[in-house]
Amino acid sequence: MKLLLSLTLIWALSSTGEALECYSCTTSACTTSLTCSSETMCITAAIEATSAGTPGQQIFKACASSSLCPATGSFTYSVNLGVSASALASGFCCNTDKCNSAILAVPAVPADNSLQCFSCNPLTSQCNNSVQCKGTENQCFQATVTSGSTTTSVLGCVSSNICAAAISQGQLPFEQSVGNITGSACCGTNLCNTLSSAASDTCRIRLTMIHLLIGLLVFTLY
Repeated sequence: MKLLLSLTLIWALSSTGEALECYSCTTSACTTSLTCSSETMCITAAIEATSAGTPGQQIFKACASSSLCPATGSFTYSVNLGVSASALASGFCCNTDKCNSAILAVPAVPADNSLQCFSCNPLTSQCNNSVQCKGTENQCFQATVTSGSTTTSVLGCVSSNICAAAISQGQLPFEQSVGNITGSACCGTNLCNTLSSAASDTCRIRLTMIHLLIGLLVFTLY
């Protein structure tokens, strides 16, 4: 009996240590799965992003870190870089194999909240514009992004889960190839993400870099 109980305990412990398997794709007909490395959650998300007034939608399924999915359940992710781009996503996090099979609906556009943050204008290369935050965007965001030889300041409104993931992973969620984020920080009071005068002078967000901003928002539009 003791041997049986010991074997049962060993099997249970070894089973809980197995790597998680999640669906991994950006299409509705998802059959591809991925064995997660150290991630403990699967995520499925429906994303709507807008760049220069043009909206687009995308599905995202993958393994998710604890910073992106701190618990199981439904979450809303939101980021707003002002006139450059904005995006909104509904997500569902779960912790069993291939549990992220659902196709979610894109969230409704939320109402303005009481927070305002600084953002950068791609037409003027100035980072002293204010943007009105919406819905769950309860933090002002500030970071430096390096892509190749180009370094850019990025400011705007974010939801706290987007901020946590950016600080933890060195990138904004869902997009893996837009560059390295350093010095990312968030704060929760009006216009608290101001840049110094020297930093403002280097804030060169040109129209040719809109694709970079979209990537930073997690959303590659197809």
